[in-house]
Amino acid sequence: MRQKIISRLKLISENWIFWLILITAIAIIIRSIPAYLNPAWGVDFGIYYGLTNNFIDSKEFFNPYNGWGNSYQYFPVLYAISGISHWITGIGLMEIMPKIAPIFGGLTIPIFYFIVFELLKNKRIAILSAALLSVATFHVYQTSHAAPLTIGHFFMMLSIYFFIKFATKKKYLIPLLITSSLLILSHHFTTYFYIISISIILFSIISEDLKNKKDLFLLVYVVFISIFAFAYWALIAQPVFYNFIQSKMFISPYLIIMLFYVMLIGGFILIKIIKSYNIKLPKLTYFKGVSNIKKFLIFSFILLLLSFYAINRYIPGVYVKITPLAILYSVPMIFLISLSFTGFSELNKTPSGKFFRGWILALSLSFFYSLMSSNMYPDRHLEYLIIPLCVPAAILINNMLSIKKTSIFIKPNFSPFIKSLLKNNHTKTIILIFVSIMCISKMIAAYPTINSLNHIDERVTTPCINVFQWMDGNISNQSVVASDHRLEMLLWAEGFNITYGQTNNTWFSNNTFDCLLELKQLNVSYVLIDDIMKNSVVNVDVGKYYYMSNQSYEKFTKKPYDLIYRNITMGNNGMELHWAELYKINYSYMDIIL
Repeated sequence: MRQKIISRLKLISENWIFWLILITAIAIIIRSIPAYLNPAWGVDFGIYYGLTNNFIDSKEFFNPYNGWGNSYQYFPVLYAISGISHWITGIGLMEIMPKIAPIFGGLTIPIFYFIVFELLKNKRIAILSAALLSVATFHVYQTSHAAPLTIGHFFMMLSIYFFIKFATKKKYLIPLLITSSLLILSHHFTTYFYIISISIILFSIISEDLKNKKDLFLLVYVVFISIFAFAYWALIAQPVFYNFIQSKMFISPYLIIMLFYVMLIGGFILIKIIKSYNIKLPKLTYFKGVSNIKKFLIFSFILLLLSFYAINRYIPGVYVKITPLAILYSVPMIFLISLSFTGFSELNKTPSGKFFRGWILALSLSFFYSLMSSNMYPDRHLEYLIIPLCVPAAILINNMLSIKKTSIFIKPNFSPFIKSLLKNNHTKTIILIFVSIMCISKMIAAYPTINSLNHIDERVTTPCINVFQWMDGNISNQSVVASDHRLEMLLWAEGFNITYGQTNNTWFSNNTFDCLLELKQLNVSYVLIDDIMKNSVVNVDVGKYYYMSNQSYEKFTKKPYDLIYRNITMGNNGMELHWAELYKINYSYMDIIL
């Protein structure tokens, strides 16, 4: 009986479907954690929640928008999915919306598996790639949100998969057009990454085989889908075309489009010429003759050195400082990226390796531009770049696990202890333990890493939701309410007027008169504060992160502020767990001060 159980377990463990299901389940669960710990999650959640309510009420894909920022109303796929889920299940939108989107985020993992397998025809590398991405910090955190970018990631991965299939079979054109169209309607920034990725991937594909007649079909698709995206932005989602593109690229969007097509078609012709004359391009090699272990240690040291250099320096574009604690939490991610850099040269020896080199190159060029220009959200590039970077890391791990003789790892300058481990055939065990610890650590650190930057806390607690419900009917929705961005967006969704991130002194100043003057200029009648703002951070706007002291908070407990409603939740220890307070302002007090 025992032997049968062991045999069955071994059979299951060798089944790639079992591992794929397990990895997918883990990916969905990790990304869903915030949705089950909090009634709402995300500083911008109120925007998406409000627009989904508008979709439910009007049944129209594009609804007028007067909230913070712009263009959010032009990417309705998230709102349609959430609204339809609400209609089918009857579950309240506030409850179901945060729980639906992370499922789509987690489902990007099996799609990634099929992308890797379709190209490399190696199930173990595909499983390893999917496993590494399933717990990658940047990807986990961003795709945990009920936000357009999460749905964008899903349709981007589907589009890349069908793009690969279309390269060999024309019948995949229809699903490719469907998924890429849904991508364009889901998220503009993800669409940007998709277009630049498939453009350079196209060059990688055509450089493989000069006689491939489908090259022209691929070029026509890239031209068509990019025209579709540009036309959609120019004619419908105009803030993307006239504000986002021009502000991020510093030149006219029309010139950007023209340069894009010159480089796309010019690059296509150039590669054809190079191949026709059989010109051999040099292959990228680095640290030639250096063992993989040494390469990994060198890359890890460089990345750690750069991380420590960045301490207390602002990340370009987002005005956030790296903290020592954030570096500590980031060590598992640093190890993953170091593994990827170490294994990058393996792509030269791997069939279809050029596909992933092109993908990585496209995103890397955009990333370096964003760093040099302090624009284009360099931090946001990481969630996209980490996807293809998982492949060379997985190839390296697979190659190390596949080597039968461990003697090739032994170098004369290794310590006797390491030599003993390698000679005793413990290499594979060490690799498996290291990779397992790295993945588990990334899983644990996914949310603490971002929190340790001390610039954002995206939790919306139960007392806040209770305050919103109390305000409905007790407070005129014509009143202006001041709070942080996270709560103001939900107040906007509930129909209240807000300050749109214009408050500054209000949160950190101890001077009552200065605060009143600022609030009066903004015509604020009420102030909403919760324990997140008091104890963590007040995130007012991009680059505007404030911290309340006891003194700056206590001014609200005195005249001219009147506490009119307070809600709390209690912990198991009988202490207050979370709280929210609503204050009314009596401006006549200013006359007394004067």
